[in-house]
Amino acid sequence: MNGTKETNGTSKHVISEESIQPEEFQQRIATVRKALQPSGLIGLIAFGDCWRGANVCYFTEFRPLDGVSDIANALFFLGVDSPPILFVSKQCVDYASEVTTFAVHSFDELNAHLSSFASKHSDGVLGLAGEAYIPEDLHRRIKATIGPLTLTPHPILAEIKAVKSPAEIALIRKASALTDIAMMAIQKTLSDGHPHTERELALDADRAMLAHGADRTAYDSMVQAGPRSAFNLARPTDRVVQPGDLVMTDIGARYRGYVADGGRGFTYGAASEERRAIVRAAAAAVEAGLEAARPGITCADLNAAIQAALVESGYEKYSSEARGHGTGHGTGMDPEEEQPWIGPGNRTVLRENMVFTLKATITVPGVGGLRTERIVRLTADGVEPLDVFPMELYW
Repeated sequence: MNGTKETNGTSKHVISEESIQPEEFQQRIATVRKALQPSGLIGLIAFGDCWRGANVCYFTEFRPLDGVSDIANALFFLGVDSPPILFVSKQCVDYASEVTTFAVHSFDELNAHLSSFASKHSDGVLGLAGEAYIPEDLHRRIKATIGPLTLTPHPILAEIKAVKSPAEIALIRKASALTDIAMMAIQKTLSDGHPHTERELALDADRAMLAHGADRTAYDSMVQAGPRSAFNLARPTDRVVQPGDLVMTDIGARYRGYVADGGRGFTYGAASEERRAIVRAAAAAVEAGLEAARPGITCADLNAAIQAALVESGYEKYSSEARGHGTGHGTGMDPEEEQPWIGPGNRTVLRENMVFTLKATITVPGVGGLRTERIVRLTADGVEPLDVFPMELYW
């Protein structure tokens, strides 16, 4: 297990064989540095927080902690001609230093380091990863510090980390297996024929993942039954699952810093043909995506295959994916990563060892709905499903 050992009064970080090893973190830094100049950049600033940490966790085992202060944030900085630096809250410097293979400084030192870098460059562009969610005050502070340099959002990091290493794939596969276990737990609970609430089923799923080795859940588990299953996203309540209900679940596990994003839906008990048809249509749409996925296809073209299946099923009015929201997304250190985004207009070409979800959501008010989701690794000639729980479920 990861942890620390006390050795003569000092702590030594212990690295699990199942974790990303220091050599891989160092190789990632080298790969990104090599890509900077060809991308027209003299450096990269990557922001991550306690909810969306991938841009920082790609380079270090450190992940920010939840809180209303700067403990929730972290910045990674890499220049073409300067060593990498991790900036964290001064409350977290000691911890971050223990699990990071390069220099760690507090946010109090951010201005000095960025100013020093800027003084060596009369002009140039710094790429920014995480522009969509970096706090405005931190964004302004960076821009005020870098002098003549330009700070601009850039996809360089999203594109590099979209292709997963063998170690990453193994960890996502484990997280996916834990997510399958969560669904097994829900099925077992419902099989006793007793009344069970949405909240109880969500907790059963969480307990099962944790009992089998999950670090924690990837996000708050969702279980919605009956009319509430027609909500695209919602938290579980004390509503009792009733025979004939459609039930939507969206559940994922976190394991050694990597996650699975799993969605399944099912009918419970004797259900109407209308509800069973929704289950079939969502599963068939994802199957269409699994059949189409291969290296060389664009994200937009893969999205079109799933979107077309949803439209042909007659549920276009009731599916956000059928109406153009997008039918999948990258998954790795965060449940949703920027690339590959399987959606209209994204001309990103899919490559071997990208990991992403394919999904279809159908929500019919007054009837119910579900989200069916499959996590896959792109192989040389198709896909490898990383979660294997069935998609067409009638319990």
